[in-house]
Amino acid sequence: MQMNDIESTVRKILAEELGNNSVNGSSSKGDNGIFKNVDDAIAAAKEAEECYRDSSITLRNKVIDAIKEGFRPYIEKIAKDIYEETGMGTVEAKIAKLHNALYNTPGPEILQPEAETGDGGLVMYEYIPYGVIGAVGPSTNPAETVIANAIMMLAGGNTVYFGAHPGAKNITRWTIQKLNELVTSATGLHNLVVGVEEPTIESVQRMMKHPDIAMLAVTGGPAVVHQAMTSGKKAIGAGPGNPPAMVDATADIDLAAHNIIASASFDNDILCTAEKEVIAESSIKDELIQKMQKEGAYLITREQADKLTEMCIQDNGAPDRKFVGKDATYIMDQAGISYEGNPVEIICELPKEHPLVMTEMLMPILPIVSCPTFDDVLATAVEVEQGNHHTSSIHSENLKHINKAAHRMQCSIFVVNGPTYVGTGVADNGAHSGASALTIATPTGEGTTTAKSFTRRVRLNSPEGFSVRSWN
Repeated sequence: MQMNDIESTVRKILAEELGNNSVNGSSSKGDNGIFKNVDDAIAAAKEAEECYRDSSITLRNKVIDAIKEGFRPYIEKIAKDIYEETGMGTVEAKIAKLHNALYNTPGPEILQPEAETGDGGLVMYEYIPYGVIGAVGPSTNPAETVIANAIMMLAGGNTVYFGAHPGAKNITRWTIQKLNELVTSATGLHNLVVGVEEPTIESVQRMMKHPDIAMLAVTGGPAVVHQAMTSGKKAIGAGPGNPPAMVDATADIDLAAHNIIASASFDNDILCTAEKEVIAESSIKDELIQKMQKEGAYLITREQADKLTEMCIQDNGAPDRKFVGKDATYIMDQAGISYEGNPVEIICELPKEHPLVMTEMLMPILPIVSCPTFDDVLATAVEVEQGNHHTSSIHSENLKHINKAAHRMQCSIFVVNGPTYVGTGVADNGAHSGASALTIATPTGEGTTTAKSFTRRVRLNSPEGFSVRSWN
C-alpha cells in the first residue's frame, strides 16, 4: 500500500469513528448547526461538548485554524451581506472588523497553565471548559461576534449555542452553518456552534433558562444583559456605553481632529466603543471644530441639532433604529438639512445636558461640549459617560492630565491620543493594537474578553512533588 493510500485510509477510519461517537450524534436533525427549536440545538451542542472537552489541544487548534483560514475567502461577501441585511455601517469597516475577529482573536495559546513549586510540592492552575455556553449577539456586529466568540469559547473546550439578533438572523445563520461546514471538513466534528432557524426574544429566554446551558455571554442592550445577570447562571454581560473624547489645551489638534472623525465615522458610529461626544477645553474648541470639518465633518446649528433630536430620538428616549448606523448624508437628507460635499460625520456645539450628548446614538452625530478648564472637561466627561465605565479617550500632551483622566474614568477601554477603535483590536495599516474585543464585559467586570474569560481556573496540589529545585 502506498503512503498516500495509507493516509487516505487513516483519514477514512478517523472520520468513521468520529461519525459513530457522540460528537455528531444529533447532526442528522440539524443543518450544519441550525435547528428548528432551542431544545434540539442545545441537545446537539451538549452531545458535542461531552466529547469535545476530552479532545486534545492539537484538535482544538485544528478547529480554530479551520475557522480562521476557512473564512478568509468569504470576508468581503460577509461584509456585504451584513450591510444588505442590517442597512447599517459601511462595507469597508465591516471588512476591517471581520479581519480583526478572525486574526486578532487568540485561541488555545493563551490558556497556558501556571505552576508554582517549592518545599510543599507542586501547585498548578489550569483553564477548563464550562460546558455549553449560551451566547447572544447584536445586529451591529453579527458575524463578527459569532466568529470571535466561537474562537474564544471553542479554544477553552466549550461548545456554543448562539442566539442571533432577529435583525441579523440571515447572516448569523449563514455564519454558523459555514463555520460548522469548515470545522467538519477539517476535523469531522459537528455542532460545536449551534443556533435556531428563526431566532426570537422567546428563544433567547428559553435558552437562558435551559439546564444544559452552563454559562451566558451576552453582547446586547441593557434589557437582555439584565436578564442574563439575573438568570442564576454565570454570566458575562457587555453593557451600554456613551464614550466621551476629551481634548485639552495641550493636544495636537490636527491629530485629535483626524482620530476623532476617523473613529466616530467608522462603520457610521455603531461600535459601542466609538466616540459619542467630544468634551473640549474652550481655548482650543474653535480650532478643533475647524480641523474636524477638514476631516469630513459637517457643522450644523443648534436649531438643526434640535431638529435631529426630534427626528432621531424616540419618545422612550432610545435612538430610532431607522437612523442607527446610517450615513450622515442620509440623516441630513431626511431632516431637510442642506450640506455640501459628502460629509461622514455631523458635528454640533451643544450643552452637556442635551439629549444628543446624553444618549448613545449609534449614528454619525457627534456633539461638542466646551468647558473652561481641564478639570471641567474631566468632570463633564465623567457625567456624560453616566457610570457605564465602558470606553473613553483623551487627546493631550500633559501626562498628569492623561493619568488623572484614566484614573477618574475607570473604563474597560481607555485610549490616549488615538481613535477608540484601536481598543477593539482594529488598527490602521494592519498594525497590532491588541487582541480583538467584540464582547466588552463592563457590567460583569471581565472587560475585554478573551478565551480565558470563558474558562474556569482550577487548582491542582501535589504535596509529594514535583519540584526539581528541592527534595525533602
